[in-house]
Amino acid sequence: MSPLDLQLDRISKTHSQICIIGLGQVGLPTALTFSHAGFSVVGVDINENIVNSLNSKKPYFVESGIEELLVNCIDKKLFKASTNFVESVSKSDIVIVCVATPITNDVKPNLQFLETVCLSLSKLDLKSKLIIIESSIPPGTFNNLVLPIINTNNNNFWTAFVPERLSPGSGLYEIQSTSRVIGTLDNDSKLLTEKLYDKITSGKIITTTVSIAEISKLVENTFRDVNIALANEISKICEIYEIDIQELLKVCNSHPRVNLLQPGPGVGGPCLPKDPYLLLNPQGNKPISSELISNSRKINDGMPKHVANIVYDSLNKQNKIPSNSSVLILGVAYKNNVSDSRFSPAEPLINELQQNGLSVFVHDPFSSERFGAKNIDSIWDVLNIIDVIVVITDHDDFKKFSLAKIKEKMKSIPIIIDTRRIFDKDECESLGIEYLSLGYKKSFKEGSNL
Repeated sequence: MSPLDLQLDRISKTHSQICIIGLGQVGLPTALTFSHAGFSVVGVDINENIVNSLNSKKPYFVESGIEELLVNCIDKKLFKASTNFVESVSKSDIVIVCVATPITNDVKPNLQFLETVCLSLSKLDLKSKLIIIESSIPPGTFNNLVLPIINTNNNNFWTAFVPERLSPGSGLYEIQSTSRVIGTLDNDSKLLTEKLYDKITSGKIITTTVSIAEISKLVENTFRDVNIALANEISKICEIYEIDIQELLKVCNSHPRVNLLQPGPGVGGPCLPKDPYLLLNPQGNKPISSELISNSRKINDGMPKHVANIVYDSLNKQNKIPSNSSVLILGVAYKNNVSDSRFSPAEPLINELQQNGLSVFVHDPFSSERFGAKNIDSIWDVLNIIDVIVVITDHDDFKKFSLAKIKEKMKSIPIIIDTRRIFDKDECESLGIEYLSLGYKKSFKEGSNL
């Protein structure tokens, strides 16, 4: 049996040993999904605390279903975490790289983690192994950086680029249901990678060139970023026209060719604020200029300042001095029901408010990050000194808060700036709460002239 046929057979029978490098919010769900499918998986990470926590059956971030799956896979001896890179790779048939590819302070790709992994791989015998890169990378990185480094001492391995397509919080579900894109340079690598991912997803397997696979992930997230920027701009226009953007979206999105996304206090998380910059910075070439993409990033990055201005205006209308006022921020996680606070719009908002003298308190049951604000375990303990509540994250826990109790506890006329629309605005207003949101100002009667 040829090496290719042997590997295909091992994958088919889930006998292949898999090594996942990087146990972050992509790597860990990926590792556990392959384990759940029956493969023996070792996850490698340089962080000993993460490795020890996982081997103790304790995930270090919030993800639906991940703790139960971790316990199950460890109990079945199908998953373990390790800091031993050399041993883990050497004993594996398949290596999947899921390390972070962040951006620098000047929004350039930072590929140091990927380069380090590639250099380490180049020192090992990779004969008859399948090496897969899942990390998001700038166009040209696979051919111009990854392969030249790994190929230094190797040439008898298979390789592919398979961009991750999961959203933190629902990663386990999306890995098993979302179509996967596979970029390869040769037919043998394509056959192996197709058979491997077919074991874990009910979605379509889409094969293409490495170049298209690299760009596809970045374009998908850039599309969403640009769409959100449009929604954010429209929300500001709605505030001027004094109409509710939610009603406008309901009408506009009834058109079969229109799908406007929701406005928000800013775009956070590990992908959307980063991937447009990866798209515009091809590996080994000059940056690409795109006014549309760049301006969309500026619009979304400017939303925390816009929210802060709504805070100031609402206080001024009640003749309150901002520097003598207190604000309660609900949520610092970048999205609902997760602990991840990377690029959260809460950070620049908190910084802006504190720089202008406001006392800022934070409540978030999922994340321990506070960005320098004062931590609040229970909102009911501090509402008597709070002037404004600002909803940044739409955690399910927040939706259960009693508006009547908020009205009772808060001082003078309560102000709620609900950037995620988790509260019923009509109920707020009927209770005497000043309700504001992105794309909504109630300061005129419907039907009156602007």
